[in-house]
Amino acid sequence: MKRTVSMLVGLSLIAVPLLAACGKTDEGAKTPAGAGNQGTAAGKTVPEKYDPPIELTTVNYSFPTTKFFNGEDINNNIWTRTLLEKYGIKVKTQWYVPNTEYDKKTNLMIASGEIPDFFAATPQQFRQLYEAGQLEDLTKVYNDHAPESIKKVMQEAGETVLKSATFDGKLMAIPWSGVAKEGPSILWIRKDWKEKLQLPDPKTIDDLVAIADAFTKKDPDGNGKDDTFGLAMDKELSMAVGLLNGFGAYADFWTKDASGNLAYSEIQPEMKQALTKLSEMYKAGHFDPEFIVKDGNKVNESIGGNKIGMMIGGRGSANSPLVSLTPNQEWQAYPMPTVDGKPFKAQLPLNIFSYYWVVKKGTKNPEAIFKMMDFWLQTYYYNKSEDVYYKYIVPSKEDGSALWTYSPVKIYLPDNNIENYRQATAVLDGKIKPEELAPERKKVYDRIMLYKGGQKNLWGEYAQNGPGGSAGIIDQIIKDDRFVPNQFYTTPTATMAERNEQLKKLRNETFVKIVTGNLGLDAFDKYVADWKKQGGDIITKEVNDWYATQKK
Repeated sequence: MKRTVSMLVGLSLIAVPLLAACGKTDEGAKTPAGAGNQGTAAGKTVPEKYDPPIELTTVNYSFPTTKFFNGEDINNNIWTRTLLEKYGIKVKTQWYVPNTEYDKKTNLMIASGEIPDFFAATPQQFRQLYEAGQLEDLTKVYNDHAPESIKKVMQEAGETVLKSATFDGKLMAIPWSGVAKEGPSILWIRKDWKEKLQLPDPKTIDDLVAIADAFTKKDPDGNGKDDTFGLAMDKELSMAVGLLNGFGAYADFWTKDASGNLAYSEIQPEMKQALTKLSEMYKAGHFDPEFIVKDGNKVNESIGGNKIGMMIGGRGSANSPLVSLTPNQEWQAYPMPTVDGKPFKAQLPLNIFSYYWVVKKGTKNPEAIFKMMDFWLQTYYYNKSEDVYYKYIVPSKEDGSALWTYSPVKIYLPDNNIENYRQATAVLDGKIKPEELAPERKKVYDRIMLYKGGQKNLWGEYAQNGPGGSAGIIDQIIKDDRFVPNQFYTTPTATMAERNEQLKKLRNETFVKIVTGNLGLDAFDKYVADWKKQGGDIITKEVNDWYATQKK
């Protein structure tokens, strides 16, 4: 039947935003209005435009979709010119590298002792700079000068987001807020296989297992061969995170225990139960036995080869990668089943997009960072003008190059892509008119209508943002607040920084060997003991020492 070996790289939830402009204010055709109104504080009025202009230095990185036109560069483009012309802020980018090189480059920069006026720092870099006394205290600047647009984003991102940037009661950075609330796991099932075998919708983990068994053993593709698998799985077990959550087990997380202290999620009994189920599924042939040597790209090849019938993915899995893998076969989104059939609760990591915006100590006009952030929000998210959209966001309907990446500062709305679904639904329900939608939202609605009109290659848009789609499932999770937040939301402790890689290696090797049966289930108990001995107990003490300071 179906079997083999083992290796694991990591259980992780990485929220990568599929950005989309949203409409709340009607902006002009040249530059968005309403940006940069900072107010008055402590006798100091921040001008609408600095005159003479001020200069702020930074460093930056390119996204894969970044492209420059007509001889422009990171220091001379529509965003930098507008910031200078409209606000009197000249941004000078000292260096600019691909995103894959950014963290290494900033580490070298920090080691040199020379940092720019502001830049995006990793959590560990943020801690390092704070402890070295190199950062500006932004508490009063934020309270006095951050516009409501920014404060609203921080509030909606979650209370731990701004707290995570606070040391000793002082706000020492502005988090690059992320889209983790859009990230709950979604179960995707091939519609043709499910309909052919007349299988019911899954409500429990046992239902999911029954579907996986049917897809594995009942020849859903009708070729008369034993060559299909029930559920996609990768060597890092990242495709299992939703199933873990269905057992109340969480990947690389800190939760409250019965005594009110923080405990590490991956050594809890629920994790052992989840691994037991995964092991049973592997033994039954529900996974490709070669999953232990396949990363996500290799698993996608099997999906594209029509060998796999279910995948645990995310909100955007239909448009990427499923539409490109099986363009003529639709997949349907389902809420993740749970072991007891109760509504699924998703793990919610700290809702930042990997970085904190830090300002160098002594920088003049630190409040200028809020003018740039507000301009970003007004231009990217709250604009309704197509002229603005094709001037600042993408070049044209045909060219999706990311002009928005030129912005020297960015923060993300926490549920922006879910808002696509909400507004498309509002139009479908007759509550608003299509012409009231912002340009990016209008694109989503138009694609849904093209699908409904017979353009079946756009099934991914409907599966995500149409009725019964993945965004609607996540919208309900958000409304019901069915999240389990990570209770440890500060920068890594000293022992985490020292021992995390070693402990992850221990976990990775043990978990995959348990799933494949190369180790018995009692190996989990040994893993727990080894984790504690190899630094876990020290980390747990450090985490709870920090947690005690948060309860005061």
